[in-house]
Amino acid sequence: MSTLLNKQYEMRIQELEHELDEMTTALSQAWDQLVPFLQELPEHTETEYDIKPLLQAVSAAVDTEMTGIYLTQSEAWYAVPDQLMLTQKSLAMLAEQPVGEVLKVALTTGVHTYWVFAPVISEGERIGMLGVGTSKADRVFTSVELRILTRMADRIGGQIAAAQLARYREREAVQEREMQIANDIQQSVLPREAPQNRRIQISAHWQPAKKVGGDAWGWVQRRDERLAWFILDVAGKGLPAALAAVSLHTALSMSLKVQMSPVDVLRTINDHFYDAYTQTDLMATVAVMALNPETGALEIANAGHPPILVRHKREWLRLAATAPPIGVLPTLRVEPQVIMLQPNDMIISYSDGITEIQTPDRLWGQTGLLQTVPKGARDVHALTRHIVAASKRVGDTYDDLTLVTAIYTNG
Repeated sequence: MSTLLNKQYEMRIQELEHELDEMTTALSQAWDQLVPFLQELPEHTETEYDIKPLLQAVSAAVDTEMTGIYLTQSEAWYAVPDQLMLTQKSLAMLAEQPVGEVLKVALTTGVHTYWVFAPVISEGERIGMLGVGTSKADRVFTSVELRILTRMADRIGGQIAAAQLARYREREAVQEREMQIANDIQQSVLPREAPQNRRIQISAHWQPAKKVGGDAWGWVQRRDERLAWFILDVAGKGLPAALAAVSLHTALSMSLKVQMSPVDVLRTINDHFYDAYTQTDLMATVAVMALNPETGALEIANAGHPPILVRHKREWLRLAATAPPIGVLPTLRVEPQVIMLQPNDMIISYSDGITEIQTPDRLWGQTGLLQTVPKGARDVHALTRHIVAASKRVGDTYDDLTLVTAIYTNG
């Protein structure tokens, strides 16, 4: 009995080996016939014009009159011939269709067809189904044809993934170029040199969180001999904040050049930008300072910006904002603040990116900033470098960082 079973097993093994040889040969021949089609196909598949040649290649390899692909993410159906359309019910059935199982599909014309499908996988995710169909109910799809169909589905999935990657890289390159242009524009409006005034030294540091940011500063030497400067922070990061910061910087500079006081500058700016900021959900904090170098009179107008720090008579004053940010109220009421500076008095203005640096224990804050200021500082550029270096040592910042320092001198 065991001898008979062994012979039967041997015969069955021989039959399976023979079938495998035949299938391998057939698959090899079919794939050889498919290669010329593949060589002419696009490397990336992302449009109907790219997909149709692939479908034609599948039809030729499997020898069927109908081929189609259904992309589930976009609910798109592409087919050869062009007029081949499935009903919505048929399309809905494709999402769970097992590989190799014949599916009876009704076309929109009412004609019944018979299909087998293979999943299209892109980056490990099933994004669609590739199928071949026939109108012949007795058509049998062989294992070789199913293998070809599966390999073609893999090929299409890879090409779609390549197309998605190419689009991503293209968008990334465009965004990088746009950011560089925005950076160039933003850099162009910022002062390149410190103002030449024998009674005051000014220095600044600007570091956007990204390539561009919502912070900016500027200074204007006015015809009345007063020196005015400002610092601003548009809420947000990236291109929108940078564009808003550039336009606001330009408006502030022009207003100061026509001899407007800091209070009038902020009122005018708010009147001009309120509607635009309301429509775009923007707002900006701005502090404007104007100094009479001969008398030492410093006028400050602050709309929502962090307190201006003034070391006056060896004590630190923290002059908080007296008005809300630009774009919050239709009419801005600003209370001016005036200080009569003495030689060696110091003014520090900054964006919240500095005081909100996260240290191991807490935010750095105004206290941390002031603790880094050397008591006998006389060189404003060295002072700025010192504060910036200290801020980098204490922790990481995730916001735009801007610092403007000034020292009133004897002349």
